Amino acid sequence: MRAITACLLAALLLAVAPQIAGAAKPRSACQKLKQRGKDLAPNAKLVVVVRGDDETGRISGCLLPRGKVRTLAAWDDGLSRASASLVRTAGRFAIVEESWGDQYGGTSRSFTRIDVQHGKRLSLSDYGCMLDYMTPGCTSGTSTGKLGMASTGAGAYELTDFATKTTTLQAFSPSGTFTKLADGGVDALRVTSAGIAWTQAGIQHTAPLPS
Repeated sequence: MRAITACLLAALLLAVAPQIAGAAKPRSACQKLKQRGKDLAPNAKLVVVVRGDDETGRISGCLLPRGKVRTLAAWDDGLSRASASLVRTAGRFAIVEESWGDQYGGTSRSFTRIDVQHGKRLSLSDYGCMLDYMTPGCTSGTSTGKLGMASTGAGAYELTDFATKTTTLQAFSPSGTFTKLADGGVDALRVTSAGIAWTQAGIQHTAPLPS
């Protein structure tokens, strides 16, 4: 009888032990981030949280369950001159916009694609200058217009070059290489896992996603 009781107790301990071990395992920083903030990423594994106000804030991201929490963008300015926003997420990637504007005419704007898992950053566009009555707009740098991105990190976007005063449709690959798809701006742009589709002067065009 004692042997049977001992066997039953051993079996019970073996069944309960994994549950106790799982319950005792502390939550990761990524799990805490998701619990404490509003997750803006539709991907179940990707967590992106924006915290702060117009003076100080941070955009943080990570991959569940135990991925490193990374700062995707941050601003700290008591005069509300700096700002950042989440533009788009897909797969493990996020695109953030950072901007600056002050009373002296200083202005800047950048778009960056970030691989949240590995922390790699790809600059899509960036400009900064001082504006005054003689310089109504920046004369160098680039700006982003319509854009789209697939879960692989590949995508396409309108790129305006202030120095050449031209706009092109550019594609970018997961590894960060760029390819020109068309000259001029587009009327509509759509990026899905099936490829890139855009309308220009009423004509529809398609291209495969860069690999």
